[in-house]
Amino acid sequence: MQGTQTISIITRNSRMKELLKLASKAAASDSPILLIGETGVGKEIFADYIHKMSPRSQHSMVKIGLSAMPPDLMASELFGHEKGAFTSAVNSKPGLFEMASRGTVFLDDIADVPREIQGKLLRVLESQELIRIGGTETRSIDIRLISSSKVNLNDLVKAEMFRSDLQYRINVVKIEIPPLRERPDDIELLSNHFIRR
Repeated sequence: MQGTQTISIITRNSRMKELLKLASKAAASDSPILLIGETGVGKEIFADYIHKMSPRSQHSMVKIGLSAMPPDLMASELFGHEKGAFTSAVNSKPGLFEMASRGTVFLDDIADVPREIQGKLLRVLESQELIRIGGTETRSIDIRLISSSKVNLNDLVKAEMFRSDLQYRINVVKIEIPPLRERPDDIELLSNHFIRR
């Protein structure tokens, strides 16, 4: 049986094909998408696929690995800062949301956003506006959000570690990607692909 290859996603698994149909349909809108799955299932590849299939594909896709970002720098990196906002801010700097305007923002490991920043993130997503750290000017942005998580956000909401209103905002379309052990029909196909590479 011939596998389906669609922009880096190689599969013959029926469940994965259904997820690709859902991703294609979701790509056409600006609805926020939440990708759920264990480490290594291909959440970033799905995010790339959705961006490339979307009307925003001619603009930037900014990928932000939140688990590797120091919490004390996260607000500045996401929203930007003005000169003098803090000791090392010798110049004004746009944040990653500004840099992605008209394109897509991929927030990898959204569960790692500290609770004190979750409220700021929610406001930016709701208003499509931000104010740089240390600034007063409101700046409009135009982004499509894709988030990913390797943990169940419902559990974090129950533990009061993740805001329920933020979860609601980012979870308009949810795509749960199964691990390879749940789709053994893809093992040979993927093995041959990597051997050819």
